Amino acid sequence: MKKMIKMVAAVVLAFGITSCEDQLDSINYTKQDSTNFPGSSDDVVSELNGVYSVLNGFVTTPLQTPYFVWNLMSDDCNGGGGTGDTESHAVGHITTNNENLYQDAWKHVYEGLARSSSIIYFIDNVPWSDQAERNQLLGESLFMRALYLFWGSQMFGDIPAYWQGGVPSPCPQQDAETVIYPHIMGDLVQAASLMTAKTQGDGHATKYAAESLLARVYMFYQGFYKKVGELASANLSPVTVITLDGEQELTKAQVVSALEDVINNGGYSLIDDYRRLWQYTNEFTAPDYAYVSDLNAAGKFFAGNGNDEQIFQIQFMNCQSWNGTTAMGYCNQLSLYTGLRCDDAADTSDKDADGNVNVNGLANTFPFGQGWGQGTVQATLWDEWSDSDPRKKATICDAPNELNHFVFTNSCTEDAGYYNKKLMPVTTMQAKWSAFTGAGPYTWWDVADPDNYAGPKNGNCMQGSHFCDVTLIRLADVMLMHSELTGDATQMNKVRARVGLAPTTYSWANIKAERRFELALEGLRFNDLRRWSGKNGGENCEAAQALEKQNGSRVNYQGRWTVMKHATSSWAKRYAETDGFLQIPTSQIELAGNEEVLKQNPGWGSDVSDSQMSGTPVY
Repeated sequence: MKKMIKMVAAVVLAFGITSCEDQLDSINYTKQDSTNFPGSSDDVVSELNGVYSVLNGFVTTPLQTPYFVWNLMSDDCNGGGGTGDTESHAVGHITTNNENLYQDAWKHVYEGLARSSSIIYFIDNVPWSDQAERNQLLGESLFMRALYLFWGSQMFGDIPAYWQGGVPSPCPQQDAETVIYPHIMGDLVQAASLMTAKTQGDGHATKYAAESLLARVYMFYQGFYKKVGELASANLSPVTVITLDGEQELTKAQVVSALEDVINNGGYSLIDDYRRLWQYTNEFTAPDYAYVSDLNAAGKFFAGNGNDEQIFQIQFMNCQSWNGTTAMGYCNQLSLYTGLRCDDAADTSDKDADGNVNVNGLANTFPFGQGWGQGTVQATLWDEWSDSDPRKKATICDAPNELNHFVFTNSCTEDAGYYNKKLMPVTTMQAKWSAFTGAGPYTWWDVADPDNYAGPKNGNCMQGSHFCDVTLIRLADVMLMHSELTGDATQMNKVRARVGLAPTTYSWANIKAERRFELALEGLRFNDLRRWSGKNGGENCEAAQALEKQNGSRVNYQGRWTVMKHATSSWAKRYAETDGFLQIPTSQIELAGNEEVLKQNPGWGSDVSDSQMSGTPVY
């Protein structure tokens, strides 16, 4: 098994740009700034660690995390949670309950941009003796800048952006289509050319991660902004991208070639059993989990963090703490948020053998642990997914039927009883650590390394013992992007063959379905729908109509069955009004104080009555 708990430690460094007259001594002997920092390769590595740490900053508050927000906004998830979880409901209904709802998301985008740009523009302060090391570090910085700008522009659209060492004043919004995306793609083209051809698996970006993300960005740009429709048959003009060395043209053929480089030369491979991608197949849980009894009998367990299918991921380590703005991001808080909601049962007569009102997350619901019950799976995904596809039950926990004694709690909302197995906390009945007493269950990470692990640093197993990677890019996604761009079903059929499904022919409908099911609940569905619909798609576009299927779907509300309804108007209307972009924090608009510098996105103004949600939906 690969090493389970690992992540690059974060070093947060801030420095400014000095400006002095030529005749004055401009060397700063007491502080770090751009005149004396970075001064060595170790300084650059420290700065880069700070760039990566922003990823963990996002995870600190999952409802500010792009891929989790996009899960909730998609047609495959509900906001879920409890009756007081207004934020998750607002996200899921494309509404707001707070004019600064996405303040942390905005902040993290600009932390990442500032830190990566500082490295890019001051990296040659170092007298490099190893040019390959310099190029690798520069390539990683370019990749990370592209990633943060991509997230920022997918979330907020036209955002303030810059491509220099320090932030200009003012720093106005840039047009995403004509300015930001050409820079993002240029950064990724250059990053791929600079980085070495190796697979690291340690949370750092690689040449192959840059090539993979380039394809994702290119496909969103062509689909959403250029509204080209089916990419395989579209006659796409070259895109002029902007690198540090100037402009160059990027063609569809070059993007396809980049994907083929990842597939053929990256050293990645599809994990032999789809279930082994997810932590519920770990060797401490599998012996007691009937669903994976065949894997246990064969001695084939969780492929682990940094496995052969992962291309880029967020990693974690046991240094989480309740103190500090990022500290809880060093454990995977998405696991906690997607765990089984653990209030008392709505039916208080539902008691265990000792007379206690049943709750989820204990032995009765082994192997899935307690959490906040957010991002619950939409009933439409379960209904539209064929039982003949093994990925369905590998991805979704049908809690009332799969678990021994799941209960709908007295505060649950938007809970159809379906949960995300790819993220949920996982327990084990096997105690390997002397501090554990009783019959369990225990969070499996707590028993995985008894010689070197003495419990979570924050002192709370339920909220702190989650260290499974968040996979941002994996090989199956790359293979499906290749089929979608080329119209060649070869790579798509390799993905299908992994789970025993018969080969199929290429069609736009087939590749769309394959992406939905192979990559379900991994944060990609919402933006796939957006790019298949095109900008300004209106209420009848594919994205709006897919989202509208939530209306009338079955959910449990405080122990009784009912149906979903939109909090203010309809999902189709809210999508059409916003194009899927989020509300820019009002505090940032007020700080700019000038609409020519920063203005609110359409669909989110104070005069848009259906953007404002009051309380949580009552069904």
